[in-house]
Amino acid sequence: MTSKLAILAAIIYAIVEALEKFGLSRKYAHLLAIPLGIVGGFIFLRYSSAIDNIIYGIFAGITAVGTCDTLCNVCKKEKEK
Repeated sequence: MTSKLAILAAIIYAIVEALEKFGLSRKYAHLLAIPLGIVGGFIFLRYSSAIDNIIYGIFAGITAVGTCDTLCNVCKKEKEK
């Protein structure tokens, strides 16, 4: 199940990045990551209880946003060099 969670976080990251490229504000795109994670948890993870899907979906959304912020900061630092 860990690999499915990582794949879900990567999918959410890709969706959030695409929304930013289409002009959606970074703040709002990152806020959409959590609902996307919850929906993805129900569709993709399929745990036995709804609360597990919600918790792991929130975790995947937060992971995607954290990854997005970290990679953006690293890219900025590299461009400044």
